[in-house]
Amino acid sequence: MVALNRAADGRWFARKGIPEDVREDYQRLYGHKREAHLKLPAGTPKHEAKARLGEWEAEVETRIATLRAQRNGEGQPLTKLNAIALAGRWYNWFVKQHEADPGKPKYWRDFSDHVVWNMIRPEAPDEYEEDPGSDPHADWQYDPEVREAVRPQIAELARVATFLANEGKALNLTAHALFVDAVSDNLLPAIQLLEKRANGDYARDERPDTFPPFADGAPRSPSVSCWELFEAFVLATKPAPKTVTRWRAVFLEMQREWSLRPSSGRPSM
Repeated sequence: MVALNRAADGRWFARKGIPEDVREDYQRLYGHKREAHLKLPAGTPKHEAKARLGEWEAEVETRIATLRAQRNGEGQPLTKLNAIALAGRWYNWFVKQHEADPGKPKYWRDFSDHVVWNMIRPEAPDEYEEDPGSDPHADWQYDPEVREAVRPQIAELARVATFLANEGKALNLTAHALFVDAVSDNLLPAIQLLEKRANGDYARDERPDTFPPFADGAPRSPSVSCWELFEAFVLATKPAPKTVTRWRAVFLEMQREWSLRPSSGRPSM
């Protein structure tokens, strides 16, 4: 368990070591190589700091598990259609995190401006800057080079690691890229909806109706898997959401370890 510490000025912080086998990839994607850092303002209540710590630790562990799965050629594949469907689940999840208490509209306007002007617009090609009218819909933002450049930032802001931990999914490299790109296409609409909610507009959101259904791979074995047992346990005992997120991250790592062992006697996950 990572320790939550408090600095002399009241700020909260925590550190978690990054395993050597994924350090290069972790640094490339998230900017830290040897340690991941959590920093919270001094005014954060202790109970909230603990909750944020649990979510942050789950995010880091999910990132590590995903990077290992990708490096070893493991992890779940996705078709492009299924990536869009999974992004639909993400959209509902992301909105639900904030919808009951969306805060001030300015927060979401600033969030939207940051995505557009600080993340996407700097990747615009020179010819667009010279003549924006040549590409009135800014289709350059869907170019593979632009997608790759903004993908880590999109994943961070959209809390992709937390969502995948909640879903109990570790995606392979190609699937992860497809999924984050689909999330990228829906991040601004999610932010704009939350700005409406912050303005008191709770009209029905029709966007979820546009997503295709998610097809979760091949039919399951009739035997009960560890994931099914875990979900039944969660339903029966109703632990705190942050606790569920931490446990899912641990189970993802257990799943990776079991996948490297001989199949005989290995639990179904």
